[in-house]
Amino acid sequence: MKRFFLGFKSPWKIVLHLIFLFTAWAYGGLFAELTNKASNGVLDSVSPEFLINFALLFIAGITIIRMIVPTYKPQKQVLPTYYPISKWQRYCLSVVSDFQTSYFFYIALFVVISFWNLEYSKLTFLFTGFSILLSAHLVRRMFHYYIDFKLNAFSYVYFAITTLIFTVVVLDIDFFLHYLQYVSILVPILLFFVGYFLECQVIENKNVELTTSSSKGNYLFKLLVNSNKARLPLIVGLLVKLFILVIDLVMFKSKGKHIFDGQLVYWMFASPLLVFTYIFNNTWGFWKNIWLNYELRSGKYSDMINFNLRLLFIPLTIDVLITLPILLFSWHNYQFILLFYFTSLVFLTCTSFVWSLLFPMAIKSTFQMKGSSSFVSSFVTMFAVILLSVIKIYNWFYILIPIYLIASFVAYKLAIDLYKDKKYLITNKLMKE
Repeated sequence: MKRFFLGFKSPWKIVLHLIFLFTAWAYGGLFAELTNKASNGVLDSVSPEFLINFALLFIAGITIIRMIVPTYKPQKQVLPTYYPISKWQRYCLSVVSDFQTSYFFYIALFVVISFWNLEYSKLTFLFTGFSILLSAHLVRRMFHYYIDFKLNAFSYVYFAITTLIFTVVVLDIDFFLHYLQYVSILVPILLFFVGYFLECQVIENKNVELTTSSSKGNYLFKLLVNSNKARLPLIVGLLVKLFILVIDLVMFKSKGKHIFDGQLVYWMFASPLLVFTYIFNNTWGFWKNIWLNYELRSGKYSDMINFNLRLLFIPLTIDVLITLPILLFSWHNYQFILLFYFTSLVFLTCTSFVWSLLFPMAIKSTFQMKGSSSFVSSFVTMFAVILLSVIKIYNWFYILIPIYLIASFVAYKLAIDLYKDKKYLITNKLMKE
């Protein structure tokens, strides 16, 4: 706390904190006023529940996203591991120190000011607001453990259990809403102990203590988040997808209909297509130095494909966690959903090796007018995903699934066979620009 208040020695920081204080106060009052008007019927176009849910979603989203925007921020270690304290004490101290930031103070102030002025669901918003704030940060810490540290294999059991619990809550949200105050208290407690269990799974590495902080953590994740040219398009693509799927879910729950009538174009957003058209149909355009490194040291495209697959794991995992719970909740044909999604995932992954080889494009800026992948690759993959979605219409179209899997294997073999001749194309397109 002393360190926090020492920051007020700077006049500019005092001015900045006053601006943040005024902003949190003003937005809390404005949010409460709008919600009160919506509950009194003054605002016909929006409901108070929508405003409250939007505010809670914003708090959760910004708390997690600030981990990687504008740059990735590793988990803060308050004390070195060689200090003679228990893992429980070190973990509790780390969690408490996380909340000693101005961000949490002003978000908490927003929640309190909103609660003070609200006439609708006052206590519910107070409980849920603080629960969301705490839970989102604890979820963020969970991601940090997998990114910044080497963990025992058993740590993935905790991640799977936590994911399963949250999936059950999302799929049966109407039931849990009746016990909202209890859920608001229990969820942060659950995540707190999951974080401690992960702390216990950290593998101590003495060599890490002797290296610079920049060498810590998962280098694949850093390749994604430390590159503005790759990070921002990927975030935009995933946010666009999340927005479309959430809008569709709301429309389905309220009107019983799907966006785009649940046909053709809809399934482009339901598949992992955006991950590839934004980034991975042009992998070497974004990481040309990585390609050059592999070329100089091994010259085997199979090694480059293995790197590509490991790099793909992170965004595809996020895509799966975004997509499948929403699709399984809004569609009852689970067989079609799972077959369509994973078939398209395998097909898009394998063909991306070919597109990155045959149609490399230099990436000169984060968002460039000519796009981040070739028109040919985008058109073919979009058409392929739309064509695969017809298996929903007629059962005999399921014959497309083995065809797509065979095509995926052929694309993989073709990429390896073509590399010796086509690697010069990558050089001409990327290294000379």
